[in-house]
Amino acid sequence: MKEIPTEEYRSYIAEAQSIAFCTVFPTAVSEGIQSGQIYKGGSCTVFRCHNGFTFMSGVPDSKDTAELHRLITNEGAKLLTDADNLCEALSAMGGVTLFPRNNYSFHHDKAPVAELPDGYTLRSIDAELFDRLTGTVVPSMFWADYGEFSASGKGICIMHGAEPASWAFTSAVSNTEADIGIETAEAHRHRGLAYAAAAAVIEEVLPQRRPVWGCHRSNKGSAHTAEKLGFVRTLPCTLIRKAD
Repeated sequence: MKEIPTEEYRSYIAEAQSIAFCTVFPTAVSEGIQSGQIYKGGSCTVFRCHNGFTFMSGVPDSKDTAELHRLITNEGAKLLTDADNLCEALSAMGGVTLFPRNNYSFHHDKAPVAELPDGYTLRSIDAELFDRLTGTVVPSMFWADYGEFSASGKGICIMHGAEPASWAFTSAVSNTEADIGIETAEAHRHRGLAYAAAAAVIEEVLPQRRPVWGCHRSNKGSAHTAEKLGFVRTLPCTLIRKAD
C-alpha cells in the first residue's frame, strides 16, 4: 500500500465519510483534526488513527488483505470492519482475534442531567491531567499530545479530592461528530460517575457536534451507560487485532 502525503488527506474526506460506522475516526484523520495515516491500496483506502483504530473504504483485493493482516499482526493496527468475508479471510490467515462491537448515536438536542455524589467535583482535563491519567481509555491514547487535544477535544474528569475518579472525553472529533470515551478508577465504580462525566462532555459537545459511542459487545457496563445517557444502537462492526 502507498502512504498518502498529509497535504492530500482532505481529498479523502468523502471516502472516510462513506464508511458506514464509526465514521468520526477516519474523518478526523482526513480532516486533519487528529493524527493518523492514510494508505491507498489496489482496490481500497485505509485510514489508521493515532490509537491504532484502522478503517477501510472499498473492497480489498488479495494483496490488500495480506497487507491489512501485516498491519494488524506486525504494526498493532486494530481493524474495524463490517465485512464478514474480510473477517473470515483475516481469521484464516491466523494470529488475530475478533471482537464484535456495538456503535451508538445520540439524537437528543440537550445533554442528560446528572448529579455528583458528595465529595466529588468536576474538573476539565488540562495539560496536567492529560499526562497524568492512566488506564485503558485515556486521552493520551487517542490524541498525539495535549496541544492537539486542547485545539479540538473536550474532556471532564471527576475528582475525589486530588485523585482522578472518573473521566470522559472526546476520543475522536470531526467537524460534525464526537466520539465519547469513558473510564472510572476501580475504587470509584458503581456510583454513577461515568454517567455524570459523559453527560458533562455531551453538554460541551452539543450543538456543534453530534455525540457517538462505541464499545465491545462484551462491555456491558459501557453499553448500559450509553443507553442510560440516551444513545441508541446503530450498525455493529467487528474489531480485529493481533492475538495475545
